[in-house]
Parts: sequence; structure tokens; C-alpha cells
Amino acid sequence: MKKMLSTVCMAASLCLGGSPAMAAYPDQPIKMIIPFGAGGTTDVVGRVIAEKLGDELGQPVVVENRGGASTIIGTSALARAPADGYTIMLATPDFTINPSLQSSLPYKTPEDFTPISLIATYPLVLAANAGQGIASVSDLIEKAKANPGKLNYASAGNGSIQHLCGAMLVDMAKLDMAHVPYKGGAPAATDLAAGRASVLCSGAPPLDPYVQSGKVRILAVSTPTSHPALPGVPSIAESGVPGFDITAWFGFIGPADLPKGVLQRLNGAIVKVMKDPALRQRLSILGAELGGSSPEALGSLIDDEIGKWRRVVAANDIKAQ
Repeated sequence: MKKMLSTVCMAASLCLGGSPAMAAYPDQPIKMIIPFGAGGTTDVVGRVIAEKLGDELGQPVVVENRGGASTIIGTSALARAPADGYTIMLATPDFTINPSLQSSLPYKTPEDFTPISLIATYPLVLAANAGQGIASVSDLIEKAKANPGKLNYASAGNGSIQHLCGAMLVDMAKLDMAHVPYKGGAPAATDLAAGRASVLCSGAPPLDPYVQSGKVRILAVSTPTSHPALPGVPSIAESGVPGFDITAWFGFIGPADLPKGVLQRLNGAIVKVMKDPALRQRLSILGAELGGSSPEALGSLIDDEIGKWRRVVAANDIKAQ
């Protein structure tokens, strides 16, 4: 009789779409892959969320930095991980840019992954060296057209979102400006402040010290309209380049075919954690709109982003280096 009851219980568990192991999920630590080195913005965001997420799930969430190759190393590790909910990754726009830049990836995007939840969106800013006499997007366009090839735009590296932001502006406004890639956003911002670069698309926080010192001027945000984090700053689209739209983001993804029950547990925990006032306060420096989403909302964003970056990369003949 006991054996029969055990068999019936197991069958019922499977009929409900789970298994005895899934019913207890999570019952061991969860690994959070950060596809960047330690200390950067994505690493900081991931570690802040990991602490709270671990409390909510009742198991430690352990951060593992797997940086390199424009996030391909970390993303490959995620694609190879078992689809059991014990490995997730904090994804950024690089996840949707790489399929357009790389002729061959060790995984398929988005087929090899499960969207879990979007957690934040934020604008890039278009900034100019303050000594160049450029106070607006229209000033930049006018000066660039009057001096073809004389101005340049810096980026954090070839194929980065900063690069594609500048390339998109050059293409849509029909400008002649050279791209100057740097090994990271910090040296690009330093050279912008020093006047060795003309303009730069970047997240706002790294530029703040230079804005405060008067060396750099914020011209516009990259989102379709002005952003609450930067009141009074117009968007590029509102400043003479209609249709311009780049919104940076963070979101959690897992390997393909995460079980439904595991996906629901992870999504629910992330959505709850992203409402935590203390966490939101710690992440306020990002200037981001914070909040969890449904897996479907993140999946739709990923599909849209892949299409957009394919068009930008093709229009500007951008190659991976």
C-alpha cells in the first residue's frame, strides 16, 4: 500500500508539470553568471540583486564573473548549463548585439535561452566636450556638416552599444564623423573631457564627474522622449533626428526549456525583489527605471532588439574586431 501511494504521488506530481525535485526548487545555491569582469556596472547591479534574491528564494545566489569576448564567454556557459534553474545570467544589450556582429556564435540567440524577467531600462546620453561650442544636437549636426570628417565619436569599443549609438546617429543624421574605439568606457570619457574626442554616447553615471566640473556637456538622451532621470534634457529624436531610439537594459535569462514551475518561481521572486525599497535606493545611481516584468515582455524586447541591431550593423557595415 505504501509503495502504491508513493507511485500515485509521483504520478500526480508529474501530471502537474513538475517532479519531486522541482517541487522543492530551489534546494541548493543558484549561480548567477555576470558576463563581465568584477567591479563594473553590471557586476555591481548583479551583486546587489543576488543578495536580495537569495533571501527571497531561501538559497544563496552566488555571482560568477565570466567576462571576455564581448560577453560571449559567459553566455556560452549559460547555454551549456542544465535547464534546472540553478544557473541564470544577467544579460545586457550585448546579448542582442552579438548575433549581428559575429558570423559564428557557439549558441543560437534567442533559441538557446529562456527569458526570465526584465529588471531595468535606462537611457544613454549623447555628450560633447564643453570646449567645442556644441550645446545641442542641432549644434552638433550643423558643425559636423560644416566640417566633414573633422569631428569624431568615441565609444567603449568596436561593436559596443556606445559604438552602435554613435553609428546610428551618424547614419540617421547623414554625418561624416570618424569612430574612435577605446578599451572601455572610462578612457573614452577621459578623452572626451580632455577634448581628444568630440562626442560620446554613454551611460550617464560615468560622465557625471566631468559634467559637474564643466568639461562635458550633456546634449540629449537616447530614449524616444526625455527621461525622468534627466529632467530638462531632450531626446535625440526630439532634437532633429526623428525615430532615434536606443534604450539600454538589464534582464535575467536562463538556458532554453526551463521548466514552467521553475520559471514561475524565479520570475515571481525577481519581480518581488525589484520592488524592494532598499534595493531600489542602492540602484538609484543608475538613473534607471527599475522593475520586474513577465518572461514574455523580456522575450519581446529581445526579439525587437535583435532586429534593430541587425539593421544598424548592416547600414553602417560594422564588423567585429
